[in-house]
Amino acid sequence: MASDTKSLGLSPFGVASFLKAPLVDLDDDWSADVAFLGIPFDQATGFRPGTRFGPRAIRDISVRLSALSAADCLGYFDQRSGRTRATCSFADTGDVDMLPLLWERNFDLITQSVAAILSKRVFPLIVGGDHSVTFPIMRAYAGHEPITVVQFDAHLDYRDDAGGVRYGHGNVLRRVRELPFIEQVVSLGIRSLRTRREDLEVHAQHGNVLVPAWDIHAKGPDGISDLLPRNRNVYVTFDIDALDPGIAPGTGTPEVGGLTYEQARRLLELVVTGNRLVGFDMVEVNPSLDVSQITALLALQIMVEAVGFVFSR
Repeated sequence: MASDTKSLGLSPFGVASFLKAPLVDLDDDWSADVAFLGIPFDQATGFRPGTRFGPRAIRDISVRLSALSAADCLGYFDQRSGRTRATCSFADTGDVDMLPLLWERNFDLITQSVAAILSKRVFPLIVGGDHSVTFPIMRAYAGHEPITVVQFDAHLDYRDDAGGVRYGHGNVLRRVRELPFIEQVVSLGIRSLRTRREDLEVHAQHGNVLVPAWDIHAKGPDGISDLLPRNRNVYVTFDIDALDPGIAPGTGTPEVGGLTYEQARRLLELVVTGNRLVGFDMVEVNPSLDVSQITALLALQIMVEAVGFVFSR
C-alpha cells in the first residue's frame, strides 16, 4: 500500500533551516516577509570564541517552532494579548561565506548580503557571530531614512580604539554611530565593571541614551519608557549577554546582574510597537558554552517575539 511521503513541515527532523522555512539563495528569485541570514563570524572576539556556530545552533533549536512557517497556518496565538502574532512568511537565505583572517572582505560580503535582502523590501532577521557584525550590517542601510539603533547589551561597545583595534566587538556601536544616517544609539542593560568613564562621556556627548541594568531592575521597563525612541525608524541589535548569565550562559563575555526574559521582552515590545522596526540582529550566542541549548532557545524566542510585534493581527 502506497503512503504519502510528503513532509508536513511539523517534524523536528530533516533539514534544519530557520523554522523549517524554505532555504533560498540570495541571488535567486524569491519573496517573503522575513529573511533569516546567518553570519558565522567571530574573528573580532576578545575573550572566548565560538559564536561562529551561533546561526547553526539557533537553526537547530528553531525546528521546534516549525509550525510558525507552515503556509496554511502562519503565526502563533499570543496568550498575553489574545492576538495572532508572526503572521508573516519566512525564508532562510543561508549563511554569509566567511574566510579566515580576511575580515574586510567578510565585512563587505555581509554588507552586500543584507543589501540584497533590503533590495527585495524584505525584513532582515540576522544572527551572528560576534557583535562586530552589526557595523557591516548597518552599512547596508546607506541611502535609507535616518535610523535610531536600540542596543540590548551588557557592554557599551563604544571604545574608539583597543590596542589599535577599531572594528572589534568592543568598538561596534562607536563605528555604527559614525555612519551619517544613524541619528542616535539607545543602549539598554549596560552594567559591565569594565565600562570606562571616558567611553560613557563620549557616548553621552554624541547624543546617545544609556539605561543601565540596575535602573531597569529598579523602575521596570515601563518606568524607563520615556527614554525610549518614539515614531522613529529603529534597528535593534540584541547581544544575548544583555540577559543574566543564569538564564543565558552560552555567551563569551557574561556579566552578572543582567535582564530577565520578561524585562527584555517588555522593552522589546515598547520599542517595536512605538516605532518602525527596519531590522534585527541577535549576536554573541556561543553554543560551545551553552547548557542544554537554553541560550539558543532563549535567543530564538526573543527573535520570534520581535517578529511577532511587527507582524500581528
